[in-house]
Amino acid sequence: MHPVRFAGITACLVSLTLVAGCSSAKREQVCPRVAVLSEGGALTRFAPGEGRDVLDVDFQAQIGDLLARCTFPDKKGARQVVVQLAPVFVISRGAANTDRKASFTYFVSVVRTEQILSKQQFDVAIEFPGNRSRIAVQDDDPPILIDIPLPYRDAEYEYEVLVGLQLTPEELSYNQRWQSLGR
Repeated sequence: MHPVRFAGITACLVSLTLVAGCSSAKREQVCPRVAVLSEGGALTRFAPGEGRDVLDVDFQAQIGDLLARCTFPDKKGARQVVVQLAPVFVISRGAANTDRKASFTYFVSVVRTEQILSKQQFDVAIEFPGNRSRIAVQDDDPPILIDIPLPYRDAEYEYEVLVGLQLTPEELSYNQRWQSLGR
């Protein structure tokens, strides 16, 4: 065999061995997508009655941030990811709020290929301290833990964890009107 040809074949074999070695290396595991539903990320709650202007607002709440991290417990034979989630809410007291309190419900859903697999609801009740009319609250006591079984390798790419405020049909309609105006 010609020495140059042999060197070329040897170089190809070494390259293939290195590529094969890279493909068998442990890949980094990825957290499922965690996001806020666009129409469910804000809430404007009005005082009882027919009024719907700025003077009738009891409180407004929005999801300001989602703090999330994932762990991949090493259980024999079972692949899974545990998502630890702590939403941060920004709540503003409205002109019609006389008791200095606000309460609402939010949800955390696990979705796979547009199908809701689970939905948990959580209540938030706050009091505005002193003369404050706006506060931020992180709901992490206890943190929300979402256990997602992974049926096969890379299945974590198929899942989403979606968070939203539980809205009445009227509150959802209000959000949709404001979004259509680009606000």
